[in-house]
Amino acid sequence: MLRNKPVVGVVVNKTSINKLLKQEQVSQIKDLIKANKHANTTLFFFTIKNVDIVKKRIIGTYYNDKKGLWEKKQFPYPDFIYRKSSNLRTQKKLAATFEKQLRKENIQSLNYIYGFNKWKVYNSLSKDKDFLQYLPLTLMYKRPNDLKKLFAISNKVYLKACRGGKGRQVVCVSKLPNGKYEFSCFIEKLYVEKIDDFNKLIKKILGFFGSKKFVVQQAIDLITIGKSIVDLRAEVQRNGSGEITVTAIPVRVGRYNSPITTHAKSYTFDYFFEEIMKYSQEEIESLKTKVNNFLITAYRSIERIYGPSGDIGIDIGLDKEGRLWFIECNARSLKVSLNNAYDKETINQSYLNILEYAKYLYSLR
Repeated sequence: MLRNKPVVGVVVNKTSINKLLKQEQVSQIKDLIKANKHANTTLFFFTIKNVDIVKKRIIGTYYNDKKGLWEKKQFPYPDFIYRKSSNLRTQKKLAATFEKQLRKENIQSLNYIYGFNKWKVYNSLSKDKDFLQYLPLTLMYKRPNDLKKLFAISNKVYLKACRGGKGRQVVCVSKLPNGKYEFSCFIEKLYVEKIDDFNKLIKKILGFFGSKKFVVQQAIDLITIGKSIVDLRAEVQRNGSGEITVTAIPVRVGRYNSPITTHAKSYTFDYFFEEIMKYSQEEIESLKTKVNNFLITAYRSIERIYGPSGDIGIDIGLDKEGRLWFIECNARSLKVSLNNAYDKETINQSYLNILEYAKYLYSLR
């Protein structure tokens, strides 16, 4: 029997739950609660350890409007899950059973439960005729010759762990004119090392990634500001009508000489291209239309592989020739660049879209 409004359970980490129960603010949860004042769903927050798979109940943390306090109570399994944390990976056996129950009871996830495998994404998207033109050449690393193949095309390549985020498992390698190589990465701070020969380079790379599988990718000649690379982190969602909408396109400017734009400065799309790049209004509108069309194509292509989602963060590159490139997609967007660059109304809309999408799906039942 359908309830009069959908119940949305949000997966968060234990730290967030502890803060809420101490009546402390957690910014992203505060934004969801604010959006829910308009959406009016039943909203609660939990970790995987709060799930009782036998009774099919969840000890959820929710905001009691009447008391103005965060409290705990028992909830039945929700109609929808929204993942704001990688918490499901910490208790694999419990999480696996919980996921089976979700599928059996047709409980939908508003975003993808697990993160993307970069090689699987590339391999699948490369078979999509509409999307192939946007993909930099990428190989799964199996032997040193794979790296040599990419160096035959470009003097600069990126190596990325198949799984991992926040730029922690990304390395940039440049082939120098003197036969040496430059190895750089950003983990807390910029690390750069000159390496004498190819064999030493391979040893360094394998030592960095350890047992993790990784891809080798052609470097994109991204636009730059001085010695800082620039990319775009788009927040793309489905709204209350089930339609794909581009909520915002923050522009990220990396740190000086950094190979990634994580930990970057963020700007609104319009401000960056008008004030920093000095584009005309006509040029800005033309680029925005081009980027929006690209993002909708990307979103549909990703959904064809993984199924529908209400929320995907998409990283794209704009090269010095004006060409757009797909960098990667993010199953669980933390919305850091959005929060740093955009106004409260846009941030609120990004969370409202998710909850309104849940209501839209609920109305179809």
